[in-house]
Amino acid sequence: MDRAILAKLEPEDILQQVYLEVFRQIDRFEYRGPDSFLNWVLTILENKLIDARRALHCQARDVDREVPAQAGGGTESYWDLLDQLYADSATPSRAVRREEAVGALLACIARLSDSHQKVIRLRFLEGRSLDEVADRLGKTRGAVVALTRRALEALRASMDRLGDFTRAS
Repeated sequence: MDRAILAKLEPEDILQQVYLEVFRQIDRFEYRGPDSFLNWVLTILENKLIDARRALHCQARDVDREVPAQAGGGTESYWDLLDQLYADSATPSRAVRREEAVGALLACIARLSDSHQKVIRLRFLEGRSLDEVADRLGKTRGAVVALTRRALEALRASMDRLGDFTRAS
C-alpha cells in the first residue's frame, strides 16, 4: 500500500473488503491447481488496492485537496453486525480482538442456512432496510423481522461455539 492509501486506510480495512468479496464470490471460484485459491484471493486484493487508490485520487476526493476530518468516523458493516450480536459486552479486550472476530464471523456466516445468509447479507452487510429486504426476499416485513431475529440467534450461537472473540477472557 502506498503512503496516500496508508494515510487514509488501515491494511485491515482493505483485508475486510477482500474477505467480503471472497465471501460474495466464492461460488465463482474455479479450482485450477494447488495455488489457484491463493492467486484468486491475491487478484481480489490487488483489485481492491487499485479501487482504493482510484477512490482516493479521483477529482472530487483527491487526498491532496482534502481537509483533515475530525476523529470519530463511522464503523464498518462487519463491526456493526458484531455489535448487534454482542451489544451487551463492551470491554477493553473487545477492541483488541475485533480483527479475529471478523474472520470468525465470515466462517460462521458461511455455515448458516441460505435464507439466514441472505437476510444477514442484505440487512447488515449491505445495510438495506426491512422493506427492501422484504421486497428482495418476497416476504412480509414481519416475516423479515422474524427471519432476522432467527438468523442473528443462529449466528450468535455459531460464534459462541467457535470461541468468544468479543468478550474479555
